[in-house]
Amino acid sequence: MSLFNERIDVRTTSSGRPSLFAWRGRLYRVQRVIGHWEGEVDLVRVAAESDQGEPSIADISVDHATEDWTMRRHWS
Repeated sequence: MSLFNERIDVRTTSSGRPSLFAWRGRLYRVQRVIGHWEGEVDLVRVAAESDQGEPSIADISVDHATEDWTMRRHWS
């Protein structure tokens, strides 16, 4: 696991759940949401797969004041 605080681009479903995100030149498709914690920022743990077929787990968060998404943790 690595800790990050890097801005990412995220596409969400109509209900606001992440479906795709781009990070460090790769596109990740969210396979499922593992957990969701609410607070000043919402933290979402997802199982994702990169555009090259690599599975990973990621903690991503959204700041509702700015609607900016951030990569927090990434396991590959």
